[in-house]
Amino acid sequence: MSDSPGPEPARIVAPGMRTLAIVLWAVAVVLLVLGFISRGDTSVLLVPIPSIFIAFVAWAALWRPRLLLTPDALVVVDVRRTSTYAWRRVTGVRTKYGLEIQSNEPDRRTWIAPRPTARLRVDRPGGSVPVTVDAAAAEVLAFVPAAAPQDGPPPATVTPHPIVHRVHGWTILAITILAIAASMAAARL
Repeated sequence: MSDSPGPEPARIVAPGMRTLAIVLWAVAVVLLVLGFISRGDTSVLLVPIPSIFIAFVAWAALWRPRLLLTPDALVVVDVRRTSTYAWRRVTGVRTKYGLEIQSNEPDRRTWIAPRPTARLRVDRPGGSVPVTVDAAAAEVLAFVPAAAPQDGPPPATVTPHPIVHRVHGWTILAITILAIAASMAAARL
């Protein structure tokens, strides 16, 4: 192992998606105010439901998705799940159709860059830098260690390098329930 420090930990986000999330949060507040002003004889409990739905979807689908580049692992946070890839398991990054993480599992297309022309931003403790999808891929690849030479028998012990997927079932369930409740509440308003 070399004594030189590795790349600096970073977070990659989609600033356009985050701006849209802020706009949707403002829309949710305006709808909330309008709902209270024009609710008539509708229950006060129904008024905030459409705004809560909009705000939650903005957070889950637009604000929360990101890539975290840590010294130990690549963490991909999307709407449906969070996946943690030990760096030794990352075999590459493709940018033909967006930002796709390659490992010995099927390729994982990221939520923050569904197309190769997406605009991204790398956040570090020292500041933020706008990047293209190709530059973001280079940031990820800077963390991937070089393959160890295989000249001889395999080692007697092997350290596992996991890929862990944590499903955000509660997020999908909450979006579904809030969508149904918001539809019903909007019909009553």
